[in-house]
Amino acid sequence: AHFFLKPRPGGGLAWAKGSYDSLRGRIESEWKIEGDAVVYDFAVPANTTATLYLPAKDRSAVTEGGKPAESAEGVKFLRREGDCAVFELGSGSYRFVGGK
Repeated sequence: AHFFLKPRPGGGLAWAKGSYDSLRGRIESEWKIEGDAVVYDFAVPANTTATLYLPAKDRSAVTEGGKPAESAEGVKFLRREGDCAVFELGSGSYRFVGGK
C-alpha cells in the first residue's frame, strides 16, 4: 500500500493531528509549531510506503531524527515540487523538523 502525506501548517493553528486506520495499519500525521520551527511526526505501517510533501524552502533545512532528512534511514529525497521537498518514506516512525 502507498499513502500520500501533505501537511500544511498555519492558518492560525499551532498544531494539527490526524490518523487513518488502513487495512495495513494506522498511518499518523501530526505537526506543531515550536518557535521558528515546525515539528512533524509521522507513522507509516509495516509493508507500506508514503510520499511526503513537506513545505520547505530548501531540502537541506529539513532534518529527520536530528540529521539531514535525505540521509536519514527509511527516507529518500525524490524532488522539489512547488514549495515542497518530496520524500519517500518506508514503514516506521519519523520526526522531521523544518523552518516556518
